[in-house]
Amino acid sequence: MFAQEKMQGRHSIFVRRAMSAALISVGLVAGGGAWASSFTFTTSAQWATGTLTNTNGSPPPTSGNGHIRLNDNIITPFDNIWVALSGRDGAVRIDTNVNPLTIGDHNIVLTPAEAGGTAVRGEYLTRPAGMAGNPSRTTVDGNGDVWVGNRNEGSGGMGSITKISANPTGATSSGMWNGSTFDRLAWTNAGGADSNGGVTTAADSAISQYVRTTGANVRHVSVDRSNNVWVGGGPLDAGDQVFELRNGSTGAVVNTPGFGAAVPDNNTGGYGGLVDGNGVVWSAGLNGNSLTRFDPATGARMTVNQGGRQSYGMGIDNEGNIWNATWTNNTLDRINPDGTVAASYNLSAFGNGLRGVAVTADDNIWVASSYTNTVLRVSNTGVVLAQIAVGATPTGVAVDSKGKLWVTDYESNDVRRIDPATNTVDLIVQLGAGANPYNYSDMTGTVLIGTTNPSGTWRKVLDGGFGADWEEVFWNKEAEGAVPGTTGLLIEARVSDDLLTWTPYLAYLSGDDIGLHGRYLEVRATLSRVGSSDLTPVLSDLMVNFTPGSDIPEPGTLALLATAMASLAGLRRRR
Repeated sequence: MFAQEKMQGRHSIFVRRAMSAALISVGLVAGGGAWASSFTFTTSAQWATGTLTNTNGSPPPTSGNGHIRLNDNIITPFDNIWVALSGRDGAVRIDTNVNPLTIGDHNIVLTPAEAGGTAVRGEYLTRPAGMAGNPSRTTVDGNGDVWVGNRNEGSGGMGSITKISANPTGATSSGMWNGSTFDRLAWTNAGGADSNGGVTTAADSAISQYVRTTGANVRHVSVDRSNNVWVGGGPLDAGDQVFELRNGSTGAVVNTPGFGAAVPDNNTGGYGGLVDGNGVVWSAGLNGNSLTRFDPATGARMTVNQGGRQSYGMGIDNEGNIWNATWTNNTLDRINPDGTVAASYNLSAFGNGLRGVAVTADDNIWVASSYTNTVLRVSNTGVVLAQIAVGATPTGVAVDSKGKLWVTDYESNDVRRIDPATNTVDLIVQLGAGANPYNYSDMTGTVLIGTTNPSGTWRKVLDGGFGADWEEVFWNKEAEGAVPGTTGLLIEARVSDDLLTWTPYLAYLSGDDIGLHGRYLEVRATLSRVGSSDLTPVLSDLMVNFTPGSDIPEPGTLALLATAMASLAGLRRRR
């Protein structure tokens, strides 16, 4: 039963509102004229009225009762790809869902003019004037924003990273092509105001942080489960690399147990990488023929010996195995989660100069072959399934929100989208002269959301009328609801009067008073699990009590009451 002690003195009835497919239960408050109401979600039809992201898709709930569960294979919820433009000291944000056949000449190739303002949503500097750029790593965080490493910055022995927002609130790039950039705004750095960090002189509000880092010439950026960012850097192409963890909101250093502010790397990592589902940081070797495995929880650091093969791009599959392309040996190594090398597959018959690595939901491995201008599709057992021609010198690959594969072509100044269903390119976005798109890291967020922090959401906006008071929230009162070990279920809510300006999300426990006032309430349920576990939390039921605002009609006749009671009698579940 849903907290009967909260409902004493109320006679529950149910009515349907045209503005919502969810059922609203309405009851008279004893001794007063106000109407107490609730939104209830428990059946599949009711859950389907919300927005599902990485939930209830694969596999769908098997119970006829209806519930929310995580998908087995999770990909990014963000419809953007962030591409580092090494040649223009910037980054572009591209809409991954764009249909080129509706734009310009209606073919799959979008010229810069056609792409501007359609596929390309904005171009942003990654460094203030007078500072060094040459960005090559773009790693998406849990909000869809991106961290970019500037690999040429080493002034004062320090490096730099820049954070760019996917949802700027002020002046920002339009993304329109102006002949040389996609309307990139200035970052003057007048008087050197931002040289040591800060964005005070950046004209684009999307540029939210510029942080000077302990390690110079940054070539590793990866986001952890807490949305903080690991940064690796050191003397360019020589010497020990230094890793540090930076707060994802403030950029401040987060101390690591056993190491403090900085983690020395013994020169075995620093060349890109990722954070796995257990929080372990993996980094390809910049100089040595090895890679680093570092567990921040214990301080344990391990050098993975790859037998003389030069470590480069890195991906992770659904079982938590690391896949590492070797640049000079043209092999693809599969490394167990504990750091032991399980297999090494020689791909030189199909491609060489191997760089970026990505993994699709089917556990196929995709590798950029820079010297053959192709992308290889490889089975989880090392068999090459397809060789797909792309642009000149492909470097990075990533998986988007629809499961399609993107590749950045360094020398042909474009990015291409590959449809895994056909192994063909279905979109080419030209980025203009001098772009040199580089990155081979998490450009879309699929590594973070699918592996580092596997999670999905259900969201629903509820209309309570102007001046609604949002009261208690309850969930998982049915036996089907569960939150097994290594999984999580977070319920949050926020309010708005215009669907544009929202209060911050607040988290609640079942039975809490919401304590918010406003017409619209958005409820967000976030389901999560750790690593490659196949467990999932289950949200079986949810109820939000509220006092309606002024535009909710109060029933005035017994006939309406009788209709509502008839609806109540037909419900499968009674409260």
